[in-house]
Amino acid sequence: MGGVQLHARILRDGHQSDSLLLTTLTEMYSFCEKCDDACKVFDEISQRDTVAWNVLISCYIRNNRTRDALGVFDIMQSPTCGCKPDDVTCLLILQACAHLGALEFGEKVHNYVEEHGYGDALNVCNSLIAMYSRCGCLEKAYRVFIGMPGKNVVSWSAMISGLAANGHGREAMEAFAEMQRMGVSPDDQTLTGVLSACSHSGLVDEGLMFFDQMSKEFGIVPNIHHYGCMVDLLGRAGLLDQAYQLIISMGVKPDSTIWRTLLGACRIYGHVNLGERVIEHLIELKAQEAGDYLATGRR
Repeated sequence: MGGVQLHARILRDGHQSDSLLLTTLTEMYSFCEKCDDACKVFDEISQRDTVAWNVLISCYIRNNRTRDALGVFDIMQSPTCGCKPDDVTCLLILQACAHLGALEFGEKVHNYVEEHGYGDALNVCNSLIAMYSRCGCLEKAYRVFIGMPGKNVVSWSAMISGLAANGHGREAMEAFAEMQRMGVSPDDQTLTGVLSACSHSGLVDEGLMFFDQMSKEFGIVPNIHHYGCMVDLLGRAGLLDQAYQLIISMGVKPDSTIWRTLLGACRIYGHVNLGERVIEHLIELKAQEAGDYLATGRR
């Protein structure tokens, strides 16, 4: 039974006062990227609990209405709402703040977290590190990191990625070394952060070493993000032929982002012949993507 038919049956059978059922229906419309329909169902819920509000926040984030998600956090704290944000609410809103670079709002959520006893929750702390890092506030990210009672691979990866994104490549690698000394095994996100750090700081030899270690020492198969970091690293260093050979030998199909990264490096270094080859790959890839699109029968 399709979602619309299910909705019609709920109305026909007189279940429109069932808050749990309507919350689930709101989530269904959200996953189907029908945000307006999800909001209409949400408005029909007579007794909204925190779960229902969290579903609405998730809907806004999933459907690129991130600022509306922040507004819901304010509504939930008003006396008329009847239910307060919980740790899940805070996680979702911190994700929205990171996406928007909304530092001031993120700090407000951090204060709420501390006031309501969520400050020791591992996933909340990890989200705070990511939010502060994305907003360029590394000092506050690090303060959360060192204050955590326990750290998992997500915590370390968030801190390493934050250092990398803000131009602190050496510090990111030092954090990676400390992580290993603490006995925490890296995952694919950790290595993305490490390789990104090498790329942003021009650490070619280190980047090649870590890329080689990925599968040999850590058992991590490189994905498209790892290859993208390496192409960026080699391209920035002027090692364009080496970057091209890496793309050709990739274990996954290169996407347009990787080819455009190399094309940008070709322009910077005036490598016309290679640039023309890269453009041919981009044209071929675009044709393939168009063929896949038409093959679905969509117009």
